[in-house]
Formats: sequence, C-alpha cells, structure tokens
Amino acid sequence: MTSGTAFSGDDPRQLLSGTRELTRQVRRTQRATWFPLLVLAAVTFAAIPFRYSPHRLGACAATETWRVCTGYSPALLVYWPTALVLAYVVIAAFYIRRSQARGVGTRVRPYVVAGIILALAMTGSLLWTLHHPLAFTLGGPGGLFSVLHSYPFAIGLALVVLAWAERNGALLALALGYLAVVLVTATFSPVLGFPVQLVTAGSVLLLGGIGFLLAQRPWRRAA
Repeated sequence: MTSGTAFSGDDPRQLLSGTRELTRQVRRTQRATWFPLLVLAAVTFAAIPFRYSPHRLGACAATETWRVCTGYSPALLVYWPTALVLAYVVIAAFYIRRSQARGVGTRVRPYVVAGIILALAMTGSLLWTLHHPLAFTLGGPGGLFSVLHSYPFAIGLALVVLAWAERNGALLALALGYLAVVLVTATFSPVLGFPVQLVTAGSVLLLGGIGFLLAQRPWRRAA
C-alpha cells in the first residue's frame, strides 16, 4: 500500500511564496536609502553660492495689471543639471556595488532614470519660462509656475519614484513631506530675499538621510 500524503513544504505555490518573502526580506536589508538622501543634500547645499552670481538670464513682459520680469543665474542653470546627473550616476554605482557584494539587487534603475530625466526636463522648461515671463502670472505673480520650476521639486519627485522602487513607505512619507516643504518655501523665498528653499530642502534631506542611516545601520550588517 502506498500513501498519498504530500508534505506542505513540497507545494510549488508555497515554495514560490516563501522565495518571494525571502527576497522581500533581503531587499529590505539591501536598502541604502540614506545614501541618495545624503548625496542630494550635499548637492543642494553646494548650490547656494551659485545663487549669488551677479549675472541673470530672463526677460520682461507687461500685462494690464502688472509688469513681470524673470531672472535666473546662468551658473545655476549649468550647476543643477550637471550636479544632479553626476549625483544619480554616483548613486547608481553605489547601489550596483552593493548588489554585487550581497547578491541581491534593488530596483534603482527607475529612480536614476527618472532623476536624470526630471533634471534635464526641468532645465529645458525653466529656460522656456525665463523667456516667456507671462507664464509666471498663472495663479498670480510667483504663482504655480514659479513654485514648480525648481530643482529641489524635481529631486522630490524622483524620491517618490525611489520610494516606489524600494516599496518603502517611510521614504514615501519623507518625500511627500519634502515636496510640501519645497512648495511652501518656494512661495515665500522671493519675499525673504534669502535662499530659504535651498537651506530648508537641504536640511530635510540631510536629517532624513541621517535618520535612515541610523535606522538601517549598514555598518552593523557589514560587520
């Protein structure tokens, strides 16, 4: 007489489920969310001196109610896309090296590609709006266009992509909070006359990076 009993561990569906759960656990261990946050914080703080360049690109246009002039440092237009592209290349290299060392990769490619595309698209869009001042009157002077046309905002959108790629709810919450801070400070920074947006955005990235570094403790896993 033979027995028809099968061990539950031999069920292909359970084996597949167990493999997926193990993969998710390893990817959580593989996360290095702190690294891109710290790199982007450094890039943001390094942009501050370029803001004080005496040269400006822009144009003026008038409506029946107000006169609108745009101005932007050409040094920043060169710095931001160059620094961000290099930053994303460094981030990609860091993640690839970790993947090779630990044998399990993370989905960093969508984040890097999105970050580079957003940086370059922001440059093209900003150049267009600088020479079409009336675009800045949407929602009033300093309205929607002037708020959204900032590289820190592009950084925040890329962080949302990274949160999706890593399935990281904590990073998503940080990214959304960061975007809210960027939008608020971008609205009031022209009035304050100081790069409040860059200082505040860089501080959020720096504190977030330190928080994730302490939470993920990569030195402990390396040991």
